[in-house]
Amino acid sequence: MSTSTMISASTRELTSVRASHKKLHASLARSVTRRATRTRASATTAPVTTPSGVIVEREDLPEQGSVKLSVRVPEALLQKCYDAVVNGFNDTVTVPGFNASKKGEKAKNKIPMQLLINHVGKKEFKSACVEEALQNSLPEAMELVSANALQDSERITTHFLDMFEAFGGMHSRPSEDLKYEVLVELEPMISFTGDYKALSVKVQSLGDDNTAEKDAEVFYKNALKDLSTLRVCVDRGLVIGDAAVVDVDAIRVNDDGTDGEPLGGMKQDNFQLDTGDENIKLPGLLENIEGMEVGEKKSFEITFPGDWPQAYVRNVKARFTVTVKELFAREFPKDDDKLADKIFPGSTSIADAKEKILESVKAKNKFDLERAIDEACVDALAEICDVRIPRSLIEEQGRNMYSEQLLAMQVKQKMSPKALESLASAKMVNEYLTKQKNEIEKVCRRTIACEQVIKLENLSVTGEELHAEVEKAKSEFEEFGTEYNENQLYVQAQETLEAKLAFKWLKENCKVEILPPSRN
Repeated sequence: MSTSTMISASTRELTSVRASHKKLHASLARSVTRRATRTRASATTAPVTTPSGVIVEREDLPEQGSVKLSVRVPEALLQKCYDAVVNGFNDTVTVPGFNASKKGEKAKNKIPMQLLINHVGKKEFKSACVEEALQNSLPEAMELVSANALQDSERITTHFLDMFEAFGGMHSRPSEDLKYEVLVELEPMISFTGDYKALSVKVQSLGDDNTAEKDAEVFYKNALKDLSTLRVCVDRGLVIGDAAVVDVDAIRVNDDGTDGEPLGGMKQDNFQLDTGDENIKLPGLLENIEGMEVGEKKSFEITFPGDWPQAYVRNVKARFTVTVKELFAREFPKDDDKLADKIFPGSTSIADAKEKILESVKAKNKFDLERAIDEACVDALAEICDVRIPRSLIEEQGRNMYSEQLLAMQVKQKMSPKALESLASAKMVNEYLTKQKNEIEKVCRRTIACEQVIKLENLSVTGEELHAEVEKAKSEFEEFGTEYNENQLYVQAQETLEAKLAFKWLKENCKVEILPPSRN
């Protein structure tokens, strides 16, 4: 992996940790002092009358991290809303024989109410009246919680059709006060259960100088393998390093040695087996098939390791049956300096290619280690972050994660619009939110914790840094001819740079112990 590629990947990773939390970021930017003085005591405040006459009663729901607003819109205000709806329909609706010379309230020939309602539809007319009432009352009601409400988190819990009852008079005129309830989520109360300035983590290195040399050698051999040619082999048996087409099946061996049930997922027909692949992890497989010739069938027993990825076959004794159908020997090119550039672009000799490969492996190890340290520090911080994560943030984060997943699938698999539409359905999104709830909450908690550190430590991005990051992003978009929104680029750049600041601060203030690689 090149240095530029690693930096780009790092930037995407840093940004993703903070993605979809603009609303929370705006909330956290408010006074920490005000947040600290807020109590968790449940209380119902005395009704408040707004300037327009709307009566609002507030009930704190601390266990839910929200507030319930009970709103009552007086009949007098509903009449004004009703008149506005009538004038609006007179402006837009055309009924033969009742075209007014002037529109709205100044119209000389208004449409008779019964005819207007019949033309529009009673349900549609009442819907318009309720919507007008909500538009004239909800903003004023929300003023009671504007200081600590989470942006765009309000939900009207009263059924829309139930509000029709307020317009039960003749010609759907107001007949009583309109009542409805609103649930509003509050910005989360954040505290740390431990000292966030004294975290300690252990991170296992994925590779060191010793493993780097081995990995570089594997890389070199694989590069040569890619340049090799395959020759049909019929005059000998299988040699480790050959490629073969085989049929494979496996059944469980009972304790008494008899055949048991087939092992699901193990049966493979015309399986393309590369016996020189370093990733063949099943002990005994290659040793048992070595020497087999085309057309030969052989059965043998293997016990799966206790750390096998599929839990259902760990420590299971299985009887494998393998049939070799085709066999190919590899002919590798000689170590010629002319192949150097094909083995590793930009190399001038085999020695140069090997050196560049080793440098690349070491750079990747360093990048992976830095990334692992970032992850460990943020996870440690999230562990001590005590916060009730608002439902709206969880849903927003989940939907963004699902959208990113769909985008990756579309790019990789080039799905049809119909298939993409199916995966983007409300049902599929809700299933994802349910199944991935723990992972979504984990991402949210990590983000909230980082945001709090940024706030408490007064970490900030300079204008020069922000401008440079935006210009860098713009040049990348322009290089590929991709359209972009400059305002959105500034938002994303701010998030990326602040995430880097948070990670940098955490690493500088966190005790990190690097453990050696688990492999030799």
